Amino acid sequence: MILSSIIDKTKGEHTVEPYRFKVLALHSVEPKEITKEISTPIESNSDDEVIDQVNLEPQINPVNEAPNSVESTFIEELLKKTDDLSGNIVKLQMQIENQENEFKIRLENEIIRAKEEGLREGLEQAKAQYETLLNENSKNYTSSIQKLDEETSKLESLLSSSQGEIAATAIDIAKEVVLKEIKDSSAQIASNIAKSLIDELSQATSIEIKVSPKDYEFLKSNFTQKSHIKITSDDAVLAGGVIVLSDIGNIDGSVMTRFNKIKKILSE
Repeated sequence: MILSSIIDKTKGEHTVEPYRFKVLALHSVEPKEITKEISTPIESNSDDEVIDQVNLEPQINPVNEAPNSVESTFIEELLKKTDDLSGNIVKLQMQIENQENEFKIRLENEIIRAKEEGLREGLEQAKAQYETLLNENSKNYTSSIQKLDEETSKLESLLSSSQGEIAATAIDIAKEVVLKEIKDSSAQIASNIAKSLIDELSQATSIEIKVSPKDYEFLKSNFTQKSHIKITSDDAVLAGGVIVLSDIGNIDGSVMTRFNKIKKILSE
């Protein structure tokens, strides 16, 4: 009953309303009736009766004073109890407010703790996920490196085993290209080979260059200014090639001989 009067359900707040006292009128009517009854005979009696009336007055006053004293005492006690009740209500209200403040502080502390706990757990979870992802990437990277090394080894082995074949194939391709060029301009090729070989025999005093009959006229016209060089036609020499004879050594400058020599070097 006390809490229902303190806490306003509509407002949701603590309220203390002033206590309203009921008016207590103990013996408030009876003294007046007694006084009226006594005063009426006094006016109609003789002097003796007046004396009796005077003698009666001390008996009437205590009757009026007793109820007033009881009423005053009752009111004082009621006021005292009301003050005590009001004080208790105020104390109860302060206690409730203190409990609310304590609850609010505890709630705020719990919220802060929960946030910190959540943040810590989030960081730990993110760290664990990052480490897991890093380990997976590291494993994938290591596996890729191993596969790359294996493929590199296979490629090197393939190149080593097929290097000779590749070189021979390249020479054959070059041979086909050169033969085509010889077919179109064999005299020019023979002239270039002859000049290269003459440079190698720079110490020779007498040089004879044998060429194909197809290339003879062209080379003869190019080397007429050099008296120690002689150009001769030989059916054994293929077009585009030359054979150089000198006093310090002979050189076979035919195209096929040169290709075979290069092919032999690469195959070793």
